[in-house]
Amino acid sequence: MRVTRTVRDFENALLTLLEKNSFEHLTVDQICKEALLHRSSFYRYFSDKYDLLEQTLNAQINKLTENTDSEDDIIKQLLSYIEKHKEIIRHLAPNSARSSLYTEILNILSQVLLERRNIEANDPIVIALQKSDNPEMLAYVLSGAIIGTFYWWQGNNYDVPTEDVVKFARSATRSLTN
Repeated sequence: MRVTRTVRDFENALLTLLEKNSFEHLTVDQICKEALLHRSSFYRYFSDKYDLLEQTLNAQINKLTENTDSEDDIIKQLLSYIEKHKEIIRHLAPNSARSSLYTEILNILSQVLLERRNIEANDPIVIALQKSDNPEMLAYVLSGAIIGTFYWWQGNNYDVPTEDVVKFARSATRSLTN
């Protein structure tokens, strides 16, 4: 989808609301009010709040990864983003793995990884996805590992130094992609 100012306004409104509110409790009306746009505009671009979340996360991840071509850079960029936006991540984290939001985030991250396999990069994750007999399954396995690492870090109140988490994430992704 071509990104318009209206789409960006909705994405920014969602991110602003996530600084203080749980995604599971947000409504389309709250998002529209924050964006200063009408519900009909929302539904012109998105089917529901999960569609907005998917597009927003995809845009954020693409911004983070567009100038990176190594596994280390991507991991560091993601962890740096999480460290700077702890409240947003906290409000995205579902209360349990049985939450539909957990599944949505898993699906979104898997799709982002699958889309990245179409680019040329020295990133071991991209290379593993390109070589895999079942790239979709590998994308879901990697996404689950990444999400699990983030939930663990959050559960430890981000008290584990970023470099330790980067080192662990690097080791875990290498073991999954070799």
